[in-house]
Amino acid sequence: MYLTTEKGLADFCDQLNSSPTLAIDTEFVREKTYYHKLGLIQVSDGTHCAAIDPIHISNLEPFLNLVRNQNTVKVFHAARQDLEILHRLCDGVIQPVFDTQIAASVVGWGSQISFAKIVNKVLGKKIDKSETYTDWCRRPLSERQIEYALDDVRLLFPVYENLIKVLKRLNREEWLQGEFIPLEDPDNFKAPNLEKLYMRIKNIRTLAPKNFAIICELAQWREKEAQVRDCLAKNIVRDESLLELARKAPIDSEGLSRIRGLHKNEITRSKKNILAAIQKGLNLPLDQIPKLPEFEIYKAPPGIEEMLSALVQIRAEKLEIEPSVLADRKKINDFVKCFDQKLSLKNHPLFCGWRKQAIGNQLYLALTGEIALAIGKNGKLNNFSIDSDLKKSTREDFPS
Repeated sequence: MYLTTEKGLADFCDQLNSSPTLAIDTEFVREKTYYHKLGLIQVSDGTHCAAIDPIHISNLEPFLNLVRNQNTVKVFHAARQDLEILHRLCDGVIQPVFDTQIAASVVGWGSQISFAKIVNKVLGKKIDKSETYTDWCRRPLSERQIEYALDDVRLLFPVYENLIKVLKRLNREEWLQGEFIPLEDPDNFKAPNLEKLYMRIKNIRTLAPKNFAIICELAQWREKEAQVRDCLAKNIVRDESLLELARKAPIDSEGLSRIRGLHKNEITRSKKNILAAIQKGLNLPLDQIPKLPEFEIYKAPPGIEEMLSALVQIRAEKLEIEPSVLADRKKINDFVKCFDQKLSLKNHPLFCGWRKQAIGNQLYLALTGEIALAIGKNGKLNNFSIDSDLKKSTREDFPS
C-alpha cells in the first residue's frame, strides 16, 4: 500500500492503533544537506504494510502518534539514522525500541550484520539491491521502487520474530536490557553542542590560546550557518581553512581573501560574521577560553591487555559471539586503567548488565591473579582457576 493522502494515512494508522509491535524503516537523502531529506516511511505490524509519502502528506501526526505510543515496540534494523529523523519529527521520547542489528550481535550472528545478510540467514531470501542508490525524494516513485522499500519492513517483521525465539532459546533476553538505552535517550539525538564543536577539528592543539578561542567562535558560526542553509558545514568552510582563519586572525576582507580554501563568494556573503567571530575570540579573556580535555593515552603494563584479549576470545568462543561484542580493545584498556588506578568499576560497561557475568568478573579475577590462561592438551587456549575453586567466577564479593 502506497499512501499519498492524509485521509489514507489516518485510516491506515487507525488499523495499527492496537498493534503491540511495529516494524519501521525510512528512506532519505543526505549527501548535501545538514538534515535528512525524508523521502519515504515504511511501516508494518506483520499483517498490514504501507509506504507513507511524506512529500505528498504534510501532516504525519497519525503515524507519529503510533511512534510515540509507549505500549508499542518499534522495531528497526540499524536504528540510529531512522531514529534521528523520527526524533526531529516527534520532538519527544521514542520507546520502547528494538534494533535487530544489536539483537543479532548478542545471539552470535555477527557484529553490525547488514539487513541483507540477516534476511538471508533467517528467511533464506536474497534482497534485490537494484534500488540502493535511488533518490527517494524524486517523484514519481515507480511501483518497483515502492515494492523494494516495502520489503524492508515486510521482511523485518519475521526477522524480529525469529530473533525473539532465538533470544528465548539461548536465555539471552535479559542481555538486551540496557543495550537499547542509547537509542531511547532523546539527548543522543539532539543537535550538537555548539560550545564543543571545536573537538571535531584536527590539529587544534597546535593553536595558541587566543587562536584557539577564535576557532571555537568560528566553529559555532559555521554550524549555525549550516543549520540555517540546511547544508553540510564543510561546504561553507572546510576544517583546514577554518584552522587557517584561526591562525592568521585576519581583520578585514583583504586578509580573508588570503586564506586558502575560503571561497570569494563565501567572503562576500559572510565576511561580517566571520570577522565578528574572529574579533570575539580575540577579545575573550584568557580565563574564559575553553579548556581542552587532557589528552591521555593509558598504557597498560606489557602483556596485560594481550592476556585479557585472549581471555575475551576464550569467553567469546564459549558464548558463540564475536569478541568485539563482548569487549572491544578500547573497553579492555579502560578496564585495566580503572583497576590499575583503583577507580570504581561499578558503572564500567564491562561491569554492568550481562557483560559483568559474561566477561567482567573473569577479567577482574585475571587481574587479581585468581585465574590464569594456559594451552590445554587439546592445543587450545583455556582459562582455569589458580586454587581450583571453579565457583570463583560467580562469587558475590566483586568490587563496586
